Amino acid sequence: MNSFFKAFKFVLTTHLAALLVLSVLRLAQYLYLNDFVDATVSNPVWPAFVRGLWLDNVAVCYVMILPYVLLLFVSSIIPFFNKYVWRTVVSVVIAALSVVIALQTANLQYFKYFSNVINASIFEWKEEAGTAVTMILEEPSYWVLIICGLSLIGLFAVFIWKKSEKTLSGLLSDNSSVTSVDRMKMLAVSVVVIGLCLFGIRGRMGYNPIKVSAAYYCDDYFLNRLGVNAAFNLLNTYIDNNRRENRGLELMDGATALRELRSAMQMGSSDIFVADTLSLQRHCKRDSSAVFVDGEKPNVVIVLMESMSAKLMQSFGCDVTMTPFLDSLWNESLSFENFYSVGNHTNQGIYSTLYGFPTVLSRNAMKGTDIPTYYGMPNVLAEQGYHTAFYMTHESQYDNMNAFLRTNGFKHIRSQEDYPRDSIVNSFGVSDGFLVNYALNEMQTMQQPFFSVLLTISNHPPYVVPDWLDAHGWDAEYAIVLYADYCLKQFFEGMKKRGLYDNTVFVFVADHGKIVGRPECEVAESFNHIPLMIHSPRLGKKKLTMPCCQSDIPAILLSLLGVEYDNLGFGNNVLDKAPSTVSYSTDDMLCSRDSSYLYLVDPRSGISKAYDIRDKYKEVSKDSCQYLDSLLRRRFAAYEYLVLQKKTTLLK
Repeated sequence: MNSFFKAFKFVLTTHLAALLVLSVLRLAQYLYLNDFVDATVSNPVWPAFVRGLWLDNVAVCYVMILPYVLLLFVSSIIPFFNKYVWRTVVSVVIAALSVVIALQTANLQYFKYFSNVINASIFEWKEEAGTAVTMILEEPSYWVLIICGLSLIGLFAVFIWKKSEKTLSGLLSDNSSVTSVDRMKMLAVSVVVIGLCLFGIRGRMGYNPIKVSAAYYCDDYFLNRLGVNAAFNLLNTYIDNNRRENRGLELMDGATALRELRSAMQMGSSDIFVADTLSLQRHCKRDSSAVFVDGEKPNVVIVLMESMSAKLMQSFGCDVTMTPFLDSLWNESLSFENFYSVGNHTNQGIYSTLYGFPTVLSRNAMKGTDIPTYYGMPNVLAEQGYHTAFYMTHESQYDNMNAFLRTNGFKHIRSQEDYPRDSIVNSFGVSDGFLVNYALNEMQTMQQPFFSVLLTISNHPPYVVPDWLDAHGWDAEYAIVLYADYCLKQFFEGMKKRGLYDNTVFVFVADHGKIVGRPECEVAESFNHIPLMIHSPRLGKKKLTMPCCQSDIPAILLSLLGVEYDNLGFGNNVLDKAPSTVSYSTDDMLCSRDSSYLYLVDPRSGISKAYDIRDKYKEVSKDSCQYLDSLLRRRFAAYEYLVLQKKTTLLK
């Protein structure tokens, strides 16, 4: 039994030694790149090291599962240690941990040059590997880092090998007998240790494994990235890049599509486009849509309503009253009758509503391990002096929201981690009722002007309908809509009671719809047709019929506020220039429609279909919809080009 615990002590020592080396390298990175820290903001540094240790442990556990299984679990069953197996396992572990340490060492210089953690983009150099190596070796300033890194790896390898040989010598000379009871104890300990290692690989208790998002805790991009382990980041970005949903669609040449789209957007527009640059960046001046005087800065609140299809409202023909508050607000607001979500998922609704970009199929544009950067409404309003806040019901890691939102304009994030445990009602966290009250209490004392986004969840399974709600005996799926509407009313009335109503612009919009009734064709209209209401005492009420979608919201809202800004997204101020078509996406279809036709393309198979909306979605010849096909291909190909070329943030 003593032999088993000697082996366990060695494996644990190796694990802890690797964590110590990685922590030292993180300290070196902080000291070496201290100029990257924003000195104007007082952010604590220690969380970066704690979170870094957390992610380091994930990377180390991936390697250490091998000795935990082969040197402990197997030895608890087989009553002897084999020196060849032992040395082979130790050699592999030293080699793997040396790679982890080498990547973390190289990250010091990589971050200095690219302002980012090592990621899968390094594989783009594979065809020019010789040139890249020569470039590194020819730069004298890199030599010190290379020598220090190799020395550190050498010291680590020698230390572990000597520990290994000393342990192995003791194991081979130990001839003590092991009883069956001892064997059971050893087996139990090894199972527990392996379980802990597997948990270390997963990284957390929540319903999602750990993501890079766990390292993000403040609004300083360097401190957020300081906690990211380079090996973990490299592996995850490689996996992300090779996911099926992230592969390009090849609808048409991206640069050509962008030129055509840019040309079309310039026609009849007073926006000033960046000259001779393949991007959509254009300067938008204050125009006639502005309702607020120059310099006036009302609060802005966006409520992203979970699964609130237009077909759930009486205003759109629902034969029962499930949304009395929204129906009343519909008649008192700037309301959009032909408004569509860009996709069918919450992450897509958030991304498009805030940053003005479309989405493609089931792709999650927020979820990259290498956190994508965008310039949109949160950034613009932050630059205008707004305090930016985002409220969600669930864990902040869900859909990578924490890292993405902190990277792209939000300072204040509230999530399940901030709420009392007894307020959590299901796997998606707290109820809408708790969320709106929590947000109201914070906004009451929040620095003004503020830009706050609330993401509701109750209208998503598993439905939790409170016992006190008079739901008229409806099934939970319909009763929960009534509850969600009630919570929205409580929020709206709460803003009035707190004296915040008069100086606030409210935006009520769904993240996406849900299927209501029988789908008309492959794409159910109810899944994308959603309500949009912009409400303020200053705006008045008006119903608008032009087709538009979530990516238009930033342009509409910023124009109403009278803000002069740079627009990098696909959205337009439809109040000034009404479009005649709208394009959006589902998990497997790209869609384009006008007042007459719906045109669908499955880009994976190349199959396309056309339907006459006026004739109960009767299928018609595709020849009548070639213009919709061209618009659709141009829009999504241009989007993929911009994302691939990283032209989604301000050009300097």
